[in-house]
Parts: sequence; C-alpha cells; structure tokens
Amino acid sequence: MKKILIIFLIIIFILLCVFGYKQYKYSKRPDIKVPILLYHNFVTTVPDNDPDNFNYINTPESFEENIKTLLENGYKVISMKDLEDANKGKTILPDKPIIITLDDGYFSNYEYIYPILKKYNVKVSIFIVTDKIGKEIDGIKYLSWDNCLEMQNSGLVEIFSHSKKHVFYDKLPVRELRDDVKESYKLIEEHLGKQVLKVFAYPYGAYTNETVRTLKNNGIYFQVYDIGINNFKNLDKNYIKRINIPCEMTGKEIVEEIERY
Repeated sequence: MKKILIIFLIIIFILLCVFGYKQYKYSKRPDIKVPILLYHNFVTTVPDNDPDNFNYINTPESFEENIKTLLENGYKVISMKDLEDANKGKTILPDKPIIITLDDGYFSNYEYIYPILKKYNVKVSIFIVTDKIGKEIDGIKYLSWDNCLEMQNSGLVEIFSHSKKHVFYDKLPVRELRDDVKESYKLIEEHLGKQVLKVFAYPYGAYTNETVRTLKNNGIYFQVYDIGINNFKNLDKNYIKRINIPCEMTGKEIVEEIERY
C-alpha cells in the first residue's frame, strides 16, 4: 500500500512539473496578434445583387490592394506551417504576422490570385472541398488537382481540407466528420503527396466539442472554425479564428479591423 501511495505521489509530482513547465513556456511567449484573413471566390465584375450579401466574393483588384496595403503597413505574410513551427518553438514570429486563407477551392484562386501571389511573393493557404475538385457546379468552376499541384510546388500555396462534402457536421454523428476528413486528406495525398501538416477548416464554422476532440485525436494540428483574431501568447491550436473579408473591403479597413481587437 505504501509503495502504491509513493508511486501515486511521484506521478502527481511529474504531472505538476509538466503543467508548470507548459505554463512557464506560455508566459514567455510574445503578446503578438496573429490575424488570419478569409477570402472565397473572386469575380472580375461585381453583380448588382448577391444572395450572400457580398460576403463570399471579392475582386482580384481588391485582393491586390489589400496585399499592398498590408505589406506597406509592416505586415509579414506567413504560412500555417510558419505558425506551426512558431507554436512548437522552432522559429520566432515576426512582429506583425498575418495569414491569408481562401476557402472552397474556386478556380478563380488559380486564375486571378495565384499571379498576384507570385508578383508579391506572398503565401496563402487554400482549404479545398475535395468532392468539388475538377468540377463545375451551378456555373462555378473549381480547381483541378493539376492547379493545386502547381501552386503547392511553387512554395507559395498550402493545400488543406475544408471537408469532402461541405455540410453542417455539427448536425451529424461525429464519426461522419472523422471519416470525411480522413477521406479528404487521403484524396489530397493521392494527388499532392504526403501532407505532414494537416489543418481543417469547418464548413460554416459548424463544430461541437466532440468534433474538436475527435479531430485532435486523428492528426489534425490546427482546427479553424470561428470569427475573430488569434493571440500567439495564448494560442489554442484547436480553436483558430479568422476575419472574413467581404467584397472590396479595403486594406485600410482591414488594418483598422485588426487594430480593433
């Protein structure tokens, strides 16, 4: 009985040391905002009316203006991999980091945005819906696997999962989300090679605590599903937030929105 008690006390001591070390590490982290911008589809002509209130379309010209303004204001565009490395203590973040993300996998990302990325040498992360790759749905064209591979090989574009089916996974058994994400990454790796870093952006931001635990236990490093801004000092890799950029929001407005948090 005495031996069991001693072993129990040793385990408690070790756990307290580990917890204390983690708290110490986080207390030493810099208090740096890590804004992540969210774009979707891009059009050359803005329609007079939009069923989504112009929240999910933008123009290439506006995107380029956003990039120029952010760079002029001292922001350094980093990748999700850069954030992972900093989170693991392998690298140090710049003073004003920012991450650019594009959701759904529209062909416009390749047609209009990829040339801008090359022009300014900036990185983006594209979250694709794998069931839509290579298709045209309701008159909207999506990326092909060849498009994805070319962009990934440039070193400027990361490809991550935005699910296979793009539905409200908080309404379904958690195993369906687990299997969907596994299948989406299986397809990504079949076409783009081994993906060491796996990130998942929830469709519609719809999640539950159970889905978060499940994806964490199934190799997803970052989970993205809320609106807001991240702070590196207390970054929760299972709770990553973004700022949606509606149609023709200016770079100055984006900077003001970041500073508001």
